[in-house]
Amino acid sequence: MVFPGVVALDNVDFSIGAGEVHALTGENGSGKSTLARVINGTVTPAAGTIYVDGEPTVIANPRQGLDLGIVNISQELTLAQTLSVGENIFLGRLPTNGGRINWAKLRRDSREVLERIGVEVSESAIVGGLNVELQQMVEICRAFSSDARLLILDEATSSLSEAATRRLLQLVAEQRAQGVAVLMISHRMPELYAAASIATVLRDGKLVGTAPLPETTEKKLVSMMVGRELEDYYNKRQVAQGDCVLEVDDLTSVDGVLRPTSLRVNRGEIVGVAGLVGSGKAELGLALGGAVACDGRVVVAGREVSLGDPRKAIAGGVGFVPDDRKRSALLPNRSVGENFSLAWVKRLSRRGLLNLRDERKKVSEAIRRYRVITASAASVITTLSGGNQQKVVLGRTFERDVDVLVLSEPTRGVDVGAKSEIYDLLQTAAEGGAGIVLISSELPELLGIADRIVVFYGGEIKAEFKGRDMQEEAIAHVAVTGSSDAPEQTPQKGT
Repeated sequence: MVFPGVVALDNVDFSIGAGEVHALTGENGSGKSTLARVINGTVTPAAGTIYVDGEPTVIANPRQGLDLGIVNISQELTLAQTLSVGENIFLGRLPTNGGRINWAKLRRDSREVLERIGVEVSESAIVGGLNVELQQMVEICRAFSSDARLLILDEATSSLSEAATRRLLQLVAEQRAQGVAVLMISHRMPELYAAASIATVLRDGKLVGTAPLPETTEKKLVSMMVGRELEDYYNKRQVAQGDCVLEVDDLTSVDGVLRPTSLRVNRGEIVGVAGLVGSGKAELGLALGGAVACDGRVVVAGREVSLGDPRKAIAGGVGFVPDDRKRSALLPNRSVGENFSLAWVKRLSRRGLLNLRDERKKVSEAIRRYRVITASAASVITTLSGGNQQKVVLGRTFERDVDVLVLSEPTRGVDVGAKSEIYDLLQTAAEGGAGIVLISSELPELLGIADRIVVFYGGEIKAEFKGRDMQEEAIAHVAVTGSSDAPEQTPQKGT
């Protein structure tokens, strides 16, 4: 499979059987999603043959894929934003009566699916008003309400909390028991080892190999993915902290989701922010980035920052990466170079004219520095893999040279090698004197990189952990219950 300037798939052989959970993994741009799109009919292969039940089969489009029982869940949302949850779940197969949509049956069937999957949202809610996790759960409901023979999960957990991820893995186990084949594309090693019995690794569009799980160690699997061993995954280094660079006093979102919140971050410090979806942690990022209307006081490097305006937040020294790159961080119809250049437009402009030569030079340097896999700087950003799109967004933010970095789910959909590189970039930024607020749903990530962790519940910070007190069980307990009282210890066998 060849795209302009890039060989996305090169002579790859792959097979999956009924009742098998097969992991497909590799670095961003390795060809995983392309292979999935070939299988479901979204992309036509340049060569090769697809066999279904032992018979050569041409899957010319996604409709034919669905007719064959091939159902895909992607990290890139494909929902109709102006339609309801129920309409999206049954899109393309709405129940009818006499040629008209049977709305009562649609509502009834939608509620049944939502309850079975465990999604707490009204079937009548408009999808565009839901947060990213709920939209991803609607995608999952649509897939699991279909008669799938092959279920493709393409980074389906990238927008999910730990609780929602556990539920999805339960559903995967149920599908496997019913004889459904599940192709699981993920960068999250614990998920792969929890669900899959075999893993296929791609690198640069080529097949590296297939290995049994859990017999193959995580270290070995990562080595197959990146072509080298990662000696220090988190790249955590001791950084001398300086003066307070970020002061937040009684920050409150106008919609009431974020209750009065106060926080201090020093230069060189990485503060992790944990909590469940809806806890207020995402709203903290949006408020600091100027993306939502809010009240309170934010001071960066001694200067008060105007609230509720992204441009003023940037001018005030705040670099913000939102959790939804597709809707909030990318210029989807523009090139890689143009998306990068947003960081330098003012610096490279004279009297309103952009110095194109300097722009091309800086873009080329950034593509190399952040290891973005692309045919050229002129490629449209949406032709890149999700992880490479994220590298552009992160790189652009790092290039602004701001005092405070606020990063919401920065490693979502990013492979293990790129994650390690991002952690190294965070350490380098901290060493350069930046204060960093890292908002993440992955507790191991926060524990591996943060100097201290605050936990949100009910729109406010309920607890703070640092040093030896930063334990996963204790943090999760606060995130789920809102109480900082120590969780009861589970008795060990024989005691």
